[in-house]
Amino acid sequence: MKPGGLFSTSTSSCMVKRLFLTTCSRRCNKSVNAVKIDKSKTSVKKLSSQLSDQPISKIRNVGIIAHIDAGKTTTTERFLYYSGITGTIGSVDEGTTVTDYLTQERERGITIQSAAVSLNWQQHRINIVDTPGHIDFTIEVERTLRVMDSAIGILDVSAGVEAQTKTVWRQANRFNLPRLLFLNKMDKRNADIDGSLTSIRNDLGTTPLLIQHNLGTGSSFTGIVDLPSMTCQKWDRAAASQEFTTTPLTNSVDSALFDKCLTLRNNLIDNLAELDPIMMDVVINSVSYDDITSDCINKCLRRVTCDNKAVPVLIGSSLKSRCIQPLLDAVVDYLPNPENSNSKFAFDDKLCAFAFKTVHQKERGAVTFLRLYNGAISTSMTVYNSADETTDRIGKIYMILADQMLEIKQASAGSIVAVTGLAKTVTGDTLVTNAKAAEKYSAADVQLPTLSVPEPVFMCSIETYSSKEQRALEEALKILVREDPSLRIKSDPETQQMVLMGMGELHLDIVKDRLLKEHKLEVYLGKMLVAYRETIERPSNIIHHTLNKTIGDTTHHVSVAVSVEPCESQSKTAHFVCSGEQSWDKLKWYHRKPIDQGTSQALLMGPLLGYPVVGCRVNVHNFTLHSSRTSAAMISAAIREAVHQALQDSVVILSEPEMRLQIYCDEDNLSDILYDLTHRRAVIGNVEHTEDGVIVHGVSPVATLLGYSTKLRKLSSGRAHFMMEIAGYISMSEQQTKNIVSELSSW
Repeated sequence: MKPGGLFSTSTSSCMVKRLFLTTCSRRCNKSVNAVKIDKSKTSVKKLSSQLSDQPISKIRNVGIIAHIDAGKTTTTERFLYYSGITGTIGSVDEGTTVTDYLTQERERGITIQSAAVSLNWQQHRINIVDTPGHIDFTIEVERTLRVMDSAIGILDVSAGVEAQTKTVWRQANRFNLPRLLFLNKMDKRNADIDGSLTSIRNDLGTTPLLIQHNLGTGSSFTGIVDLPSMTCQKWDRAAASQEFTTTPLTNSVDSALFDKCLTLRNNLIDNLAELDPIMMDVVINSVSYDDITSDCINKCLRRVTCDNKAVPVLIGSSLKSRCIQPLLDAVVDYLPNPENSNSKFAFDDKLCAFAFKTVHQKERGAVTFLRLYNGAISTSMTVYNSADETTDRIGKIYMILADQMLEIKQASAGSIVAVTGLAKTVTGDTLVTNAKAAEKYSAADVQLPTLSVPEPVFMCSIETYSSKEQRALEEALKILVREDPSLRIKSDPETQQMVLMGMGELHLDIVKDRLLKEHKLEVYLGKMLVAYRETIERPSNIIHHTLNKTIGDTTHHVSVAVSVEPCESQSKTAHFVCSGEQSWDKLKWYHRKPIDQGTSQALLMGPLLGYPVVGCRVNVHNFTLHSSRTSAAMISAAIREAVHQALQDSVVILSEPEMRLQIYCDEDNLSDILYDLTHRRAVIGNVEHTEDGVIVHGVSPVATLLGYSTKLRKLSSGRAHFMMEIAGYISMSEQQTKNIVSELSSW
């Protein structure tokens, strides 16, 4: 529909009064009188009384996602303050926030681990998880969104969609999460709402629905006009934003503002009518847009949001504590409860819980974070782990407020809680009532979709300064790996040296710091290296291999014939397929698993440098068992050795990871930065000139970006910064492969 819609933009004072009255009873702190915030000291015990058991329809599970420094933690801090959970507002710069509780987070001013908090708003319980914005900790975003019912995306209104915004948005897309968008930092001089909306459409591929209009920008930003209700909400700057007033917007108060907002409201209705058939019927059957109430608009906004047809967009300034209450209202009004979410699983009333995170605490040991989809849990309850088919026992159950925990006796569906005692449960496991309940469902139903854990792209050796601390280091690393699935440890088979693998230099540096401060272990990290992959360029010949071994009274005798060949996917490897005379039907079902295990084990370590082999298919041409007593382990061993020989017969090359770059710099430094990038084998995409400076887009091999942050600071005198995300793997030439093998072999 065209702007202005089906009806005239004129309206009556009766319409405004009706909108105001229907809204004052339900919008945030609805009163024309100033609302004072209760600043009484609160604690985790007060959390218990505020968050008494709520029906599942009054629960919201929300993840906060954004690019680094967009204001996620600052916004969460205001949520806690205005809901009465905390008595003071913490500061990221001062290291006093609730959710950034790790020493490393407070020292660096960034979020490293996702942190869960719960609060009460409008008789609803809102479970919020604040996530990191740095690419090195993307696993924290992944496992948070895996258990959320919805999300709030926060954008710096002066920058619009940034590099990591796209990454976390794609993660939310995978889980089909309804979302709100909050254009933060309206107090900045160059706040650009229209530019942000354009970048949302173009870069995120979604339909933004602006439901608020700003009252001023920059230092003059004082509040908003709520378009559905046509009410002004103004924050008192003199009172440090602790008070705000809500008044109806009328033609007599400000005719220009009234006409502008009325046009925006009519456009909003037009957009909703195109997305929602119910609203289309309302529009068709209404005499004018004046007859469409704010309640009707808000219900429609909820429908299109929950159906992922569009995203409501709100504005504000978290740092100045303006427009936080309307954002909390939008969470209640527009986002789904667990029953209406897209995370539905057929478990009847039986228990279904997903373990999405594990942390270790000195007082409690391993603490597992659970999202309950169905049923309930109670203290000392026995549960069944459908992933590894074992039983586990819940110790204590806790309600979460970042690093503080309040013990409770039980928890029901829709809740996010922490429990102790689950010794066998790890991140990604599904818990049900018992084995009998698990058998009632198919494997696809019982085991919830697991996490997508990114492969590490950096690695380095790790060792203690004293051999006496080696055992302590191994135990500490086991704890950290259990907490962080994107962290890997492996041992070099030749030198027996431990190798630490992670998502980036910052990621591994944080591990080193945590080992020192949490485990009192001073460690040495070797030279930072790239975690390459190995792939084959040409098929191998058919390799025949026979294993004939007698152990005790048992003879194990098996013959196999295999070959390897390239396959299209570089990220996933097809373990094996039957080829030639060996048909799938001839292969007994109990032989398929050991063959698959032997194949996957062989592909874990390539022949060049021991990196995983990708983009490779194993063809099994013959499998003959000469002794019926041959064990599964021996079958796997025979396949493993045959595949190793086939890989050596083929031409193996390296694949290197590439990073997608966004570099923010001044015009004066642009030429020096571009010159430096060309020497790093970077491919420059486009150079975007903005009001704040220049944004350089490009792709570069990870190996050339080691230490780049230091170099960039030198080139720009500390004024430039950059963000990057993994773009994928690209095959290297045979000569490049030889050079890398020669270099790393000497290392």
